[in-house]
Amino acid sequence: MIETIKEKLKSAISFFKTREFSERSALLTTILAFVLILVVFFLIIRVVLPRTKVEINISGPETAKVGEEITYTVTCKNTGNVVLKNPELVFNYPSFSLPEKSLIETIILGESLYPNEEKVLNFKAQLFGTEGERREAKTWLNYSKGKQPAIKMSKVANFSSLISEVPIDFILDIPKKIPISPKTETEFIFRLRYFSLIDHTISNLKLSINFPFDFTFKESMPPKTEEQKWEIPKLEYLGGKEAEITGSFPQGQEIGKELDFSAQLFINLNGQDVLLKEVSARSVTYEPNFLFSQKINNQEKYFPYSGERLYYEIYFKNIQDKPLRDLVLTTVLEGNLYDLSTIETPLGEFPKGGNSISWNGEKIPQLRYLTPGEEGKVEFWVQLKEDFKPKDLTETNALIKNRVILAGFEAEFRNRVNSQIKISQEGYFKDKYGFFENPGQHPPQVNETTNYTIVWKLENYYNWIENAIIKATLPSGVYFRSVKPTHGEMKVITDPLQMKGSYPEIPTTFRFEKPLYEGLSSEEVRYLQIILKREVPYWYPANVPTTGYFGRTTLAAVKGFQEKYRKEILESQNLENPTGYVDEVTRLKLNELLIKGMPLGPTEVIWEIENINPGVGVLEDPWIAAFQIAFVPDLIQRGKIATLINEVIFSAKDQWTEMIVSSSDEPIDTTLPDDLTVEKVGKIR
Repeated sequence: MIETIKEKLKSAISFFKTREFSERSALLTTILAFVLILVVFFLIIRVVLPRTKVEINISGPETAKVGEEITYTVTCKNTGNVVLKNPELVFNYPSFSLPEKSLIETIILGESLYPNEEKVLNFKAQLFGTEGERREAKTWLNYSKGKQPAIKMSKVANFSSLISEVPIDFILDIPKKIPISPKTETEFIFRLRYFSLIDHTISNLKLSINFPFDFTFKESMPPKTEEQKWEIPKLEYLGGKEAEITGSFPQGQEIGKELDFSAQLFINLNGQDVLLKEVSARSVTYEPNFLFSQKINNQEKYFPYSGERLYYEIYFKNIQDKPLRDLVLTTVLEGNLYDLSTIETPLGEFPKGGNSISWNGEKIPQLRYLTPGEEGKVEFWVQLKEDFKPKDLTETNALIKNRVILAGFEAEFRNRVNSQIKISQEGYFKDKYGFFENPGQHPPQVNETTNYTIVWKLENYYNWIENAIIKATLPSGVYFRSVKPTHGEMKVITDPLQMKGSYPEIPTTFRFEKPLYEGLSSEEVRYLQIILKREVPYWYPANVPTTGYFGRTTLAAVKGFQEKYRKEILESQNLENPTGYVDEVTRLKLNELLIKGMPLGPTEVIWEIENINPGVGVLEDPWIAAFQIAFVPDLIQRGKIATLINEVIFSAKDQWTEMIVSSSDEPIDTTLPDDLTVEKVGKIR
């Protein structure tokens, strides 16, 4: 090969020598010629000959928290010189992830991907799994080359992220020592607490708890959904709950035995349970001298309310074979909700400034001498604070606790407290919040319309609340107009059997919303003509058909209508003459006539909220729903104070206690106690 190249070079040099080149010049010229040939050959291969090449890449966060929304960026580029036909990007999300759409997403990139053309796409998902696991995403590009119909696949790009944290507190609350009575069946209660720090709601969670072999399950709160499993339909940000498990150990249970408990937290994705966290606890059984039990307000499981007075009964029983003498029983009250200044304990001692109550044998005979199998009781009264406000979210999921201590043995009792709910309603003619402008005059006048603003304020102190319903009824002569809720949904319900039907040709749900003017033809114009026939028959006679065309007759009738309600339509806009143009103020009057013509019986206003987080009205502003009403007094109400809205009632389910909680506030009448800009007389003129 080398000899051949030498021969070729010698031939080329001889060629240039014959052209009167020097030997050195001939050599340089020959080398340059060969380089030029190589460059031309390379360009032919690089540019002229077809070459297919695709670059594809995925980028994203190296680490991610469970439930955190992350973004993958996929870049694909045609780095060849062939046009790629029907390019199709396929993105395969990591297993156990929650994407915006499906786990495999296919995106058509157009008809062609040209040389040097680049496409950048983003894909969002939440990753789930245990801390330390990796989740891998894959992507590839399908395309056809030139006129070839066959589909080919580019090389696959991969990217993996490490799950760095599962931001859910998950605690198995079990004492290190479990009191067991070998002679009788022993009840045992333990708890599993969870608290979410994921900044949005997650759904389809499940708890699984593994008991020791000799533990017999009896009941739980909330109830289990399947064998040793509990479903958590949704867990909100900064939301937490507690599963309380009640069971028993059999008579003859071994003392000093180690017992293992464990629990797992799963999320169900596409029908598969994915483990998020696992905790375990080990306890040892021991034999106590006493059995303790407690009642509050005559109930073993009691869920108190803020401000409630509680009657405690603490029972203690000697389960040893020998009598016990000169005992002192102490209970320690723990929790900010206790109003310690209200403690009453006729037979006990309560040092002021403390949080413990003690009893001894001087006043409790059983503490002086307690025979085997004998039971004694102590009692006291205490009230919960009426309006305790949490300082932060660590004080939500309200709980009161008391520890009972007797001769070195201790038991703890916990009671979940229902959330403090406050619903209030305010009424305004001069709306201080600026929600609505209220036309009319106050005090209201017979057969004249006055608008008012009703404001509902909602506060929720301690626990998550679900399926809240707030409702009140409007008396006869009061009509609902419009609403502005900050959360949830507002509904207005009127019994369809109690409709006047003043305009049977017009649907009961219809309202004038658009300007109407001469030359227009529409169904809204026909409804306008129906009302004009009744309101201004001189300008729109009964024998003139309602065609839906806004002609001269309709124009004259609208002017007559505006003149009839001059004060409300013209004077309110500083207009001297009627315009015949159905503007916003004219539409308000038309809609008022439609509304006034409908209900005979009371109208119910309902505010529905799916979830209310703790701290509303304390750690954040109260939630508000404001709505406007119109009041048209009858002659019989003249000289009297009229009710504008009846009592408002709140009801909902407390997620923490599983109880129904309620609240209410009194009606609002025309004295408008919340509106400081009006006189408090409020009598109809």
